[in-house]
Amino acid sequence: MEASYETNNNSNNSDHLRKGLVVKGQDAVIAGSISGLLARLLTAPMDTVKIRYQLQVKTEHKYTNIVNTFRTIVREEGLLAFWKGNVPASILYVLYGSLQFTSYAYFNKLIDKNFQLSPQKHSWIVGTLAGTISSMVTYPFDVLRTRFVANRHHRRLRLMDTVMCIKHQEGFLGFFRGYLLSMVTVGASAGIIFGTYETLTIQSETFNIPWIGNCASTVAAVASKTITFPIDTIRRRMQVMDSSAIDTFTRHPNTYRSYRGSSFISIATRIIQQEGISSLYKGLSMALCKSAPSTIITLWTYERVLSLLSTQ
Repeated sequence: MEASYETNNNSNNSDHLRKGLVVKGQDAVIAGSISGLLARLLTAPMDTVKIRYQLQVKTEHKYTNIVNTFRTIVREEGLLAFWKGNVPASILYVLYGSLQFTSYAYFNKLIDKNFQLSPQKHSWIVGTLAGTISSMVTYPFDVLRTRFVANRHHRRLRLMDTVMCIKHQEGFLGFFRGYLLSMVTVGASAGIIFGTYETLTIQSETFNIPWIGNCASTVAAVASKTITFPIDTIRRRMQVMDSSAIDTFTRHPNTYRSYRGSSFISIATRIIQQEGISSLYKGLSMALCKSAPSTIITLWTYERVLSLLSTQ
């Protein structure tokens, strides 16, 4: 089935996220997988620095600024350390990308057929559903990726050893530590990204202001990351707090051990009391540096791949 619009706005045939647009499932899987993997490979160094910042407690001063952090990691762990956890991360990004855009295409058609919503509200709801489903399926790989990235030793963790260690020492729930926060973070983030992106592209076309459409991806990425970042920081700490290798993640392992058995609210309160509310935003600048190009690469690649597939 060829892609078609069911709305009156058919001027932009390159926007495959538009309300009412039908995208074949297999095309969405291919385009989503490629876009997710490419975004991962190109932004991995920034992601590594961001996570290191999020996990560093206030009393530790190992990573003081972005330049210092890059230099320290290269000196102590080697250049390839920026791609630690590349196997689980690649699986994560490929699965997440394919699921996100496949489910987006599915819900885009389903909701447009059964509900009369404005384009902005439609994109927000569809984006949130797509992000939530993607997060639910891929979360264990996110936990593995975080622990691999958190490891400061030159000696890298082994994938199967880490999987078996979590299984035996933490149980099945160890793979889903912080999962509920992820549902909130990723669902809200995806909703904000898709909602903002579609709102700006529609306004760009309506008022014939091209630069608004050109900035849509960047604005969507910055808005979603800034709003959800504190929750993401707490989630990252929860993902590593039960690890038997916690001593390789931080110079203050007892801080993380004190989190064990605590709720999200309790951990958030403890962080604010002991480190200040600014600690919830550690790594935000790097997250923004990463989020904008990551979103741009993902959306641009998704659109280009679908365009290529449609010509076959």
